[in-house]
Amino acid sequence: MKNNWKWIYNPFEKVAGWKAFGIGIVILSITTIIGYFGNIVFYATLQIKSVLNVTWSMAFFVQFLGLTVTVIIMYVAALLFTKQVRFQDILGTVTLAKYPLLFVALLSLAFGQSMASIDVYKMLNMEYTFFDLVPLIIFCIATMIFVIWEIVLLYNAFKVSTNLKGTKCGILFTAALLASEIVTIVLVFIYSYFK
Repeated sequence: MKNNWKWIYNPFEKVAGWKAFGIGIVILSITTIIGYFGNIVFYATLQIKSVLNVTWSMAFFVQFLGLTVTVIIMYVAALLFTKQVRFQDILGTVTLAKYPLLFVALLSLAFGQSMASIDVYKMLNMEYTFFDLVPLIIFCIATMIFVIWEIVLLYNAFKVSTNLKGTKCGILFTAALLASEIVTIVLVFIYSYFK
């Protein structure tokens, strides 16, 4: 029974490298497609944005930009502290670690349209009732749970791929995650500006 639970928080001891990448890229593609129909895009490592009129190219571009930046930054960060890391292990485990986003995409099918139609200006001026905002509240709480799950998976992916442990692993992972978040947001902004 204990091994069954490991698939939820640390499947990387059983599957890593190119196999994890293959499984992860299929799940990530399905996630992007479902998110497209739910009017959400996944960009940066931890950012999910509700967007009306999202295009296929934008949905896939920002998803895979975020993945690419995260993998590269985590790989470079790992190389600073260990030479026992292989690129395909970081690539595979980080890609597979994003599978909780599939559940966010599925939720977006139910809540995406109502979230996208909420006007922030009206919300700040309290023109909505509590019941108008219930779908948004449910989606946000559920999304936070899935994003926390994704972070746990990313940490375990990093730990297994690098063989780092303890405080050093935690600090290095946190720095790499924050750096990938910032770099991706900047690149998405540049992409949107010149588009």
